[in-house]
Amino acid sequence: MGVEDLDFADIELLAFDIDGTLTDATTWWGGQERGWLQRYSVRDGESLLRLRAAGVVVVPLSRNKTDAARQRMKGLKMETRWVGVSDKLAAVDEIAAEYGIAPQKMCYVGDGAEDGHVFERVGLGCAVADAHPDALERADVVLDAAGGQRAIEEIELRRAGRWGTR
Repeated sequence: MGVEDLDFADIELLAFDIDGTLTDATTWWGGQERGWLQRYSVRDGESLLRLRAAGVVVVPLSRNKTDAARQRMKGLKMETRWVGVSDKLAAVDEIAAEYGIAPQKMCYVGDGAEDGHVFERVGLGCAVADAHPDALERADVVLDAAGGQRAIEEIELRRAGRWGTR
């Protein structure tokens, strides 16, 4: 569980994994010219932009080293220093120092077994619905959305107190 109880409305920084969180963890080989390809939800991208416009610092934190991931983040004008990292825990500390935001004020969304350790470092750890069992066990919140199925949009709506309303 997270370092402290952090409500979605109190999130100052949202960090997120890419593979299995923004994507459904599926990749396609596009050939030598294109490399590995992934599918992203446009609505998650829009949610990331709205969260940033609302004053939330939004940072991808992923081991993904593909050009597809880097280009998607650049297209959203996201910081890419922590795309392709090997040590996510060290990256959390770097991000905290860079933005002057304590890990206790951060939310991290992920799906992998290694993401459970990140959940324990931040104030609010969120696993997507189809995350690895180790991530599900360590998460503060298990989202209703699976990876690639608008998990970031769910975070945005939960933050606004609008999740589950019609």
